[in-house]
Amino acid sequence: MNNIKYTLMIIGLLWGCTNNAQNFTIKEQEPIKAFINVHVLTMQDSIPKMSQTVLIKNDKIIEIGASTDIQIPDGAKIIDGNHTKYLIPGLTDTHVHLTHKGSEEWIRAYVNSGVTTVLNLGGSKKVLKLRENIKNNKILGPDIYTAGRGGVVRELNRPNFKEVSLAKIEERIIEDKEKGYDFIKIYGQMTIPQFEHMIKIARREGVHAMGHIPRNLTADDALRIGQKSMAHTEEFIYTQFTEFDEKEIIDFAKKAAAQNIWLTANMVAYEKIEQTWGKPEVMDSILQLPETKRLHSKILKLYKQDWYGSRDVDSRGYIEKVYKLYFPIVKHFHKAGVKILVGTDTGFPGLAPGQSAIDEIKNLTKAGLSKYEALKAGTANAGAYINLFIDNNYYAGKIQEDYKAHMVLLSSNPLENLEVLESPEGVMLRGYWFDKQDLNNMVQWE
Repeated sequence: MNNIKYTLMIIGLLWGCTNNAQNFTIKEQEPIKAFINVHVLTMQDSIPKMSQTVLIKNDKIIEIGASTDIQIPDGAKIIDGNHTKYLIPGLTDTHVHLTHKGSEEWIRAYVNSGVTTVLNLGGSKKVLKLRENIKNNKILGPDIYTAGRGGVVRELNRPNFKEVSLAKIEERIIEDKEKGYDFIKIYGQMTIPQFEHMIKIARREGVHAMGHIPRNLTADDALRIGQKSMAHTEEFIYTQFTEFDEKEIIDFAKKAAAQNIWLTANMVAYEKIEQTWGKPEVMDSILQLPETKRLHSKILKLYKQDWYGSRDVDSRGYIEKVYKLYFPIVKHFHKAGVKILVGTDTGFPGLAPGQSAIDEIKNLTKAGLSKYEALKAGTANAGAYINLFIDNNYYAGKIQEDYKAHMVLLSSNPLENLEVLESPEGVMLRGYWFDKQDLNNMVQWE
């Protein structure tokens, strides 16, 4: 027991010393914790299990059952839900960019909003180091899975893309795997042989390939060649639904579902494009919002770049048309059986780390998903996706025994009102518990 206390003290000191410079300290914590008298949305179905106890040891859930039936071990930290609070799995954002400046600090904002896992689409040595520091408890942040360089070979996003050899594509995929990247991002333009070779080598090396649809090809090509997941709904508009025909969407959705395709809808990102295109005054207004002013200074700098405010306002009509088509695409894909994932493209001006994932969940309901289905897109679906394609040892996104202790405590049932996601009572990250005051402290930047 003395050894355990000594180890906990050292861990607590390390966390505290590391984060003092960032105005956030981690308290020493017990290895066993118990949520008692909580209503649990396991995300195995939409029916809450009422007045439950959930036991956690280190970073794993070890037991779940009625609070009247579970005995709490001596010395456990107790978190009481008072028969009113709801426990859900931690959220996952499957499309973020962590190469922007200050990410080693503003990454805490994900945790503040209950986002406990992120997929980074475009890696670098910085992101690998960030992932390592988080694993070693030197920096507070969600679990990170990251792609390597965007597009595998950068020349694939240039006019001379046809000159990129198959050998170069193979070499870069192997390089990224050896460097420790978790998957590769499809991006840019490709010939059919290049695309086929990329998917072939990725499969051979056991590396997942996901991302955009090559812009010079079609979504039909992507299905035939074997791309299993796509980021950005508009990719289908640019490559397949160029006539904005909803009947074509319905027919294609059935084919996509038959191929077990996954879609990271990225509705919230295109929403910001549609809002700001040719209208710099929109971002000016966003920057004046109290919630915006509370963001990390490096995120505010991204907002101020306002990538689309200076675009030709006369071309807004097309942008509005694309955004309008987002909703039937997501609706029909979901209805056909395509698995939907929450992804935001955070790092994009106007998208706050963490909060944008909650905004995306709410947007999915506007496309016809139920509140449960939308929440599932950011929890159970994401956990299943990571386990299937990226890390077969990763079990998260549900509250069940032997799953990772990523959880969010809420004041009421999110399936009645998704707004409650915006004010968590506390977040558990890898078995560490952060109460409401901790969450507030972790986003005090200066």
